[in-house]
Amino acid sequence: MNKTSWSTFKLIFSMQWSNYKKDSYVIFSGWIITTLTLVIWLAFKNEGTGNAEIVPDDFILASAIGISVIRNCLFNLVKTTFDFKKTLFFEKLFSTSISKTFVFGTIILFNQIVNIIVAIFMFSIGMLFSQQRAYLSNVNWPVFIIGFILLAISSNLIAFIIVFTTKKFEWASVIANLFYFLPMFLLGLGIPWTLLEGNKFIMIIGFAIPQRYFLNIMASGWSGRVTMPENDFWYKGHFWIPYLMSILIIVVLIIILVYIFIKKFEFENKKFQKYPSSMKHMAIISSIKKANSIEELNEVMDIKKLTTEIKRKKKILKGKKK
Repeated sequence: MNKTSWSTFKLIFSMQWSNYKKDSYVIFSGWIITTLTLVIWLAFKNEGTGNAEIVPDDFILASAIGISVIRNCLFNLVKTTFDFKKTLFFEKLFSTSISKTFVFGTIILFNQIVNIIVAIFMFSIGMLFSQQRAYLSNVNWPVFIIGFILLAISSNLIAFIIVFTTKKFEWASVIANLFYFLPMFLLGLGIPWTLLEGNKFIMIIGFAIPQRYFLNIMASGWSGRVTMPENDFWYKGHFWIPYLMSILIIVVLIIILVYIFIKKFEFENKKFQKYPSSMKHMAIISSIKKANSIEELNEVMDIKKLTTEIKRKKKILKGKKK
């Protein structure tokens, strides 16, 4: 990693950390709500109950970890990335020679570090209860970890799609919250599967929630099975369904995101090369691309001036065509 890349890496990390630690709502919803829900269910299960209908699932800890993944890898990433987008951070950065893959990779890395820390915290809370510690001997760790990783990847992909297809943060926030609260209450944490499976309408709706399949894989791994736990999540013995659906969902999300990124960051730059009178504009682009850092970029050309220049060129071309 050269000096410029390292400087960019530290800048992106510091910006994300600053946004994260100052956002009380993100911390409250990402840590406190999930933790309280988990502790209540674990305490309830540990004490036992005479009503078998409301006994929490044996894999309640796996569900809590999965929901925390959705909160951190989806909602939190939406908020952070939208802040970058709103301040034209990406336009400024990608006008330099800095790699887009490097930038987004750095953003994802920070997000995943936070995700792993929260997951470890949730696991540690669960280990305070003797019954949860007893389950460890039966856990199929490869299956559980596969489900965990696939859920984190899909959540990141959904987050980027939300950010770059919505113009206002209010809408992005609403969509991101739907992707969080629906799994929270309909996929085994807020309401146990032992209750949900008795409602046909809710179970049918659950099949339309993408995270369902990843969470089911995590639950099956926690239960020590490659297949599914006793209630089988309405797959009727077809245990290959969540694995196939997980792969299909990720492939579709990647295709959608690649199309969005090409349209957003490549097409807008390349289309101006087709204009016969674009030499001055391309000279501006060339001088900007010589910048090796954000500081140098700001010295060469302010991004707002660049936008104004592009618009002026388009007006000139339209006038010539008439």
